[in-house]
Amino acid sequence: MLIEEAWTSDQDEVSGAEEAVYVELCHLGPATVAQLALALDMPPTVVLQALVGLRARALVRRPGGRRDGDGAQGGAADQGGSGTGRDSGGGSDDSGSRCAPAPARWTATAPDVALQQFLRDREDETRKLRAGITRLLDGYHRSRGLRDPSLGDLVEVVTGRDAIEHLWLTLLDGAREQVDILDKPPFVQLDSVGPELPVLARGVPVRSVYERATLLQPEKLEQVRELVAAGEQAGTAVGLPFKLALVDSRWALLPLAPGTELSGALVVRPSPLLDALQQTFEAQWARAMPVPTPDPQSDDSQVELLTLLAAGMTDEGIARRLGVSARTVQRRVSALMGGLGASNRFQAGVQANRRGLL
Repeated sequence: MLIEEAWTSDQDEVSGAEEAVYVELCHLGPATVAQLALALDMPPTVVLQALVGLRARALVRRPGGRRDGDGAQGGAADQGGSGTGRDSGGGSDDSGSRCAPAPARWTATAPDVALQQFLRDREDETRKLRAGITRLLDGYHRSRGLRDPSLGDLVEVVTGRDAIEHLWLTLLDGAREQVDILDKPPFVQLDSVGPELPVLARGVPVRSVYERATLLQPEKLEQVRELVAAGEQAGTAVGLPFKLALVDSRWALLPLAPGTELSGALVVRPSPLLDALQQTFEAQWARAMPVPTPDPQSDDSQVELLTLLAAGMTDEGIARRLGVSARTVQRRVSALMGGLGASNRFQAGVQANRRGLL
């Protein structure tokens, strides 16, 4: 917790008892030593020592001259002792005419005030760390021969398939807010679902738009379905402009040029260019159709046929996939359209989507 970080980072480290007393005071409000000792199940002497240490750090205060009618005396009463009303010299008893002082009620300093210095120190550390990263980045770009290193803060060129894949995995590993993807061939990773699954497992939203032709590959379609089952929001569209990945609205990764998808990539950092790339994704997302997913309660053959139609496969391609003739596919499509009350394949897709079949 923040308080633990603040105190353990202090050279004059606060004890466990002091931390427990401070936290309890924050919860209880003004309280006596006896009340704190009872709430924390601590000896009153330990509580008092903790309060003295906290007061030295201005984390608690003890208002003077307050009475609450408990009948106990301040001073020794802080440890739970009772006042007698007699002086130590054995003088006359005047308790009948004088009210014994109440035990002191200690109050916690508001956490935002008490930990203000810690927050300032942490902010200073963060500024120093950012400045150090900036210096390192400057050297990083100079070592790569950039004439104007400031340009490297906005756009960086990465070459080599392994370097691109490593960078992509690093960006995904650090994703915390949102990942947006325009996905089309060629693919850096060919034989796995991809690294998006751990991102989805962390609860980070992922939106992907897939080139429709991509889903004509049965293996790719199954991979996409697995991602959708894990929580990915997926759509499909025809004619995506280029491959693109956006992470946390802070980084974009896209090919250096057409045909260089596996050999060269651009990393774009916060800038008007990054904003334009984000808008490009939003435009493609708005026109994308949902990726068809099987409905366990629907007829499997019907769902498979709808899925292949939605993916844009021809009758011949569907026939090869299903292991039937093209004429059989045409008959099934006609029957499907009749069942959905559609006069063409587009209407069939719309009706299937409305009924939750896709």
